[in-house]
Amino acid sequence: MKTPWLNNYFIDLPVPKDKEVQVEWQQYITGVAVDRHQREASQSRWKQYAAGIAASTSIVASGAWFCWPAPLLPRLLDEDSPVPMTPEEASWMVSSTEIGTLISPFPATIMADYLGRKHSMLLCTPLFVVSVALIIYVRTLWSLCLARFIIGLAMGIPYTVLPLYLGEIASSEARGTVSSFFMISWSLGCLFPYCIGPYLSYNSLTYATFLLNIVFIVSFIWQPESPYYYALRNKPNKVTDMLVRLRDSTPEDLIKKEVEEIQLEVRKSSEEKASWKDVIATPTDRKALFLIIVVAVVSCLSGQNAMLTYTTDTFSKFSNNFIPPDFITIAIGIVTFIGGCISIPTSDTLGRRFLLLMSSVSCAISLFIASGYFYLDSNTSVDVSSYSWVAPVAIMAFNFFLNAGMHPVCVVYTSELFPTKTRGIASCISSMSLTFSSLLVLKFYEPISIAMGIYFTYLCYALVCFIGVFLFYFMMPETKGKTFLEIREALEKSQNK
Repeated sequence: MKTPWLNNYFIDLPVPKDKEVQVEWQQYITGVAVDRHQREASQSRWKQYAAGIAASTSIVASGAWFCWPAPLLPRLLDEDSPVPMTPEEASWMVSSTEIGTLISPFPATIMADYLGRKHSMLLCTPLFVVSVALIIYVRTLWSLCLARFIIGLAMGIPYTVLPLYLGEIASSEARGTVSSFFMISWSLGCLFPYCIGPYLSYNSLTYATFLLNIVFIVSFIWQPESPYYYALRNKPNKVTDMLVRLRDSTPEDLIKKEVEEIQLEVRKSSEEKASWKDVIATPTDRKALFLIIVVAVVSCLSGQNAMLTYTTDTFSKFSNNFIPPDFITIAIGIVTFIGGCISIPTSDTLGRRFLLLMSSVSCAISLFIASGYFYLDSNTSVDVSSYSWVAPVAIMAFNFFLNAGMHPVCVVYTSELFPTKTRGIASCISSMSLTFSSLLVLKFYEPISIAMGIYFTYLCYALVCFIGVFLFYFMMPETKGKTFLEIREALEKSQNK
């Protein structure tokens, strides 16, 4: 006969007549079933990981384009430059990307809700094609600035949409890990031009970077759309289809339960049409938005983007480096990537709040050390040539801890703290906060370093991280292992205290 307690597993087994034996037999079989369910749940995560990795190749390409000037900057400022420019003009060329990225989150948010998360990210590729044509065939300062601006437009699309996609395809148990792919991919993308840029020509580096866009198209076009997008479009059958593809080995009853939870959340969030006002409509929404902006601004004003762009040029100005500047840049890129990898297991084990505190404290200490070294080297007669490794190692430590904590948690929070109705708008605001902060950092790094000294620039970055320690300690919630509904309920309770 078919035992009632095994109906979900469709197993026909004879039941012993003795009651005690029945209990033992039931416990034995149930234990096996639980073990099998655990194995199936673990196996189903690989589908989520595959989709997340494929989607994140868009950020690999974006990171590579962002850091494309880093190995070229000394050559661009040289007398034999392929595109002659001054340091001031170079700062505009570098920061032009952020101006584009500041604009594109607006249309990206609309595209994500009406075209889908997947198709929105795929549509960024034609913009990269235009920018490559400008870089290769029109070699002037302003054409290069225009190309960098268009690259910023293209980068802003996955930068806004990808956190939504990663958060929505993942189960609550795997969301922290899947969302961590964002910063790992960004770090890997930045490492790409660091490693090959010193050995390639201007044109060759451009073509090699564009190959990453092709890799994204080929790998991601086969992946499923976010089930939340189809729930927004009121297509329940599609929601089920996407979940089956993402949780193919999860028992059918659990898939049905998740479909109901998604539809419930979307229905609850979509009772009224979303607008920009909805992000600040309630005290809970305002708190969630404030938390996102705080993490975004602190992580970006800590100066990483400027360091990633100007490291080679900065250390080229020092004659006592213990290794060549190009190798310092590569080492920083590798350590940054490793920090992102560390965030994969720690985000779901140590928790978001712990990572924020650990990251901000470690970053502040590292930057204070780097600032102190630069001050002693440039503003005193102290001989620090025997300690030329201090500044590079401190900057490596900073990039490691930033990518292991603040950056991935910012991405995770963007996908966790808001209901489906306003998640796209919140992601847009988060992206704009990051972009505006990065624009300030990139544009003023060189002028401030020239006027006040490099040590002062790093001191400012350290103070930002130090302020972040207090903000994170007193304000940030723990969302590890919670569903979207549980997170919203926790935020509402904290507002009512």
